[in-house]
Amino acid sequence: MENPIFTFATPTIISGDRQNVDVIAHELSHSWSGNLVGCASWEHFWLNEGWTTYLERRIGAAIHGAPQFDFSAIIGWKSLEDSVALFGADHEFTKLIINHKGVDPEDAFSSIPYEKGFHFLYYLDRLVGREHFDKFIPHYFKTWARKSLDSFQFKQTFLDFFEGYGNDEIKEKIAQIPWEERFYSPGLPPKPEFNTAYVDSCLALAEKWKQADYHPSSADVESFTANQILVFLQAVQNFTPPLDAGRSHLLGTAYNISSSKNVELKAAYYLIALAAEDKSQLPGIVDLLSSVGRMKYVRPLYRKLNELDRDLAVKTFQENKDFYPSTTKGQLAKDLGLN
Repeated sequence: MENPIFTFATPTIISGDRQNVDVIAHELSHSWSGNLVGCASWEHFWLNEGWTTYLERRIGAAIHGAPQFDFSAIIGWKSLEDSVALFGADHEFTKLIINHKGVDPEDAFSSIPYEKGFHFLYYLDRLVGREHFDKFIPHYFKTWARKSLDSFQFKQTFLDFFEGYGNDEIKEKIAQIPWEERFYSPGLPPKPEFNTAYVDSCLALAEKWKQADYHPSSADVESFTANQILVFLQAVQNFTPPLDAGRSHLLGTAYNISSSKNVELKAAYYLIALAAEDKSQLPGIVDLLSSVGRMKYVRPLYRKLNELDRDLAVKTFQENKDFYPSTTKGQLAKDLGLN
């Protein structure tokens, strides 16, 4: 988590493979969006996290090449789909601006302000063009430096900047922005066409795993980054029906994921194992839930574990609940029906 002057970083970013650096880029970006300029209230939380996710992906593209921006966005889209599915497509908490009257903000916390906020900014970026949007970014942060704002003030800042920009074509475009729809429509936003250059090979490998007689090799993933392996695992998570226990176990061992120190990959693999009802992985799952408190990982695992073995899920939570951050602890208790 970001704080002025310094950052508290989760130890899960130390993965032993020099991956997960996107988290570092994210928290550093909070020096501008969140610390220098902050949201006026939690209803407008996307101004913190949507901006930061956008900047994180711009940094990734500058370091690794333009396709990295869309590659990260594709991973984020899967997270957004999962959050919308959890709440329901018509739920208040899936809106960009949420009504928090009588609501504990922690109950509304999810990837939605991160990813839906990112997609709104990405939409504006594409609408006016990257060259022009890049001139708006420093204007925005200079205008609101050491202040807080809400979504409507952001809207006015954006409109004022481009209405005085001297470009009639852009003026016509921004006049068509459906602000109310973007702010208040629940569910998923319109999905952009992503550059799939870094994804196609991951999805192709997942397709091979739909064949029951496919024989994997470690060479399948030796050229993949950790995030490419993650996309492959996310694709396998969506299999209907899921892999059986034997095939799931084979996936984990063939690609050395079950023994990986990268929590991102291990957590994604364990979701596959739980869907496959591979009980041989339960000790590893319990070990992860007993040593990692990051909600991103433990909440999906607890929900799946609760479906497979409720007694073990409750026992593991009771033994570790005081280890978890308060927000995580509260959400897990609700997921497990223990409130």
